Amino acid sequence: MAKATTSSSSTRTRHVSVLVVTAPGGPRRRAGYSFNKAETIFTAADLGEKGQELVEAWRADPMLKIDERVIEVPDEEDSGGTENQ
Repeated sequence: MAKATTSSSSTRTRHVSVLVVTAPGGPRRRAGYSFNKAETIFTAADLGEKGQELVEAWRADPMLKIDERVIEVPDEEDSGGTENQ
């Protein structure tokens, strides 16, 4: 039986807000992006300067499902010794 892995105290993580967009009814294009039943995950950096406009266009489409989530990712900026949280 497999054991769950435990994270060591040396592994630092951070929380990142993301948007998860799906098209439960099947393939859909909106604002230059294609969506389907699989989750497409966007961070603020992925959306860039036009992020607000993109999200408004996606929210206006009743065939798209948009969820806001917070995920935990490895802290790549933690380069040894300094705590930045």
